[in-house]
Amino acid sequence: MAVNQKTQSPVSREAVVRFDGVSFAYGHAHPILEEANFSLRRGMKITLMGQNGAGKSTIFKLIRGELNPENGEIHIPHGHTVAMARQVVPMTLREKTVREFFEACFSKKMYDIDPRIDAVLEVVHLHAPKDRAVRSFSGGQQARLLLASALIQDPDLLLLDEPTNNLDTEGIEHLTTFLREYRKTCMVISHDADFLNVT
Repeated sequence: MAVNQKTQSPVSREAVVRFDGVSFAYGHAHPILEEANFSLRRGMKITLMGQNGAGKSTIFKLIRGELNPENGEIHIPHGHTVAMARQVVPMTLREKTVREFFEACFSKKMYDIDPRIDAVLEVVHLHAPKDRAVRSFSGGQQARLLLASALIQDPDLLLLDEPTNNLDTEGIEHLTTFLREYRKTCMVISHDADFLNVT
């Protein structure tokens, strides 16, 4: 597995996430990380590259707390948030309206949800009536909704897992422009060499 770093916005010394001696394995025969040490600082943009099964998605799950390290510690400063744009819309959300889909991103009711939705839909260049069912959108449009669902949370660390998989050429261009201008920390898993070269 390889890591590629690009930094266009100013990077602060504050670590958004830090791995200290982290080890993780799926059984004794499949170690993923062995005493890994790294940190992501505010403003950094990182790409994780590697073959399927190399552990890229596992690192995302460790950061999100979906998995626990066998050894070592993962540090995320108090109050810092992490959001991930998934590859597909979960079955439980496909029947939801656009508004309900975005409301599900928050643990408490957001009374200013509509202007927040408008703002992130503009970023991903998608016209999506708030009362329309998520399932009625094309795969590419749903990919934009998924990205917007992460952005609406305004996270300190944005995780993107194969973000170009369901995007058309126009969608990839919009995503590329967005990432170039993005000021916060972002970690991307992608096999799309053309996309990685231009971002």
